[in-house]
Amino acid sequence: MGEWNFLSYNRENNIKTFAASIVLVVVIAAFAVAGFLLFGGEAPAKEDEYPWIVSDESAKNGMLDGTFYEGEKNPAGRLSYKIAGEITVSKEDGKGNFKIENSGKNSCLIKVKIIINEETIYETGYLKPNQHIGTDAFDTIPKVGTYEAEAIFEGFDPNTEESIGAAKEEIIITVLP
Repeated sequence: MGEWNFLSYNRENNIKTFAASIVLVVVIAAFAVAGFLLFGGEAPAKEDEYPWIVSDESAKNGMLDGTFYEGEKNPAGRLSYKIAGEITVSKEDGKGNFKIENSGKNSCLIKVKIIINEETIYETGYLKPNQHIGTDAFDTIPKVGTYEAEAIFEGFDPNTEESIGAAKEEIIITVLP
């Protein structure tokens, strides 16, 4: 008959259990990192401030820097926004880094139009407060060259969707071959 050593048996099982736990933790961490990379690492969506409004399909939640503004809102009639001062696109696809932002300070929706020589070459749908559009493409791609353009930011009441005013910025558009 063989001998059975209770202490030896427990030590071997404890080492095996510990090793299996380590492997399990490493596998879970690997899946978490893969999921983060696969889904772009975008900031999680905050509670939707205006759930009945459909945002532009290119809109991302959060400000351009990935944060969410949660402080005091602008008074009625005041609009905070951002756009790239110069947008460079290729003639082939019209894609560029627009850097458009509806600040979380706003209590209104915005739409943005970019106009060259009285022709609208780009127009967004609604951007809610704390939303931005990073990269997008022009609806109409101008000929190769550099243009002075106007970016029109129009504010809308989220309850009625009526315009409450507009502001404009002068920007430069460059279309590369």
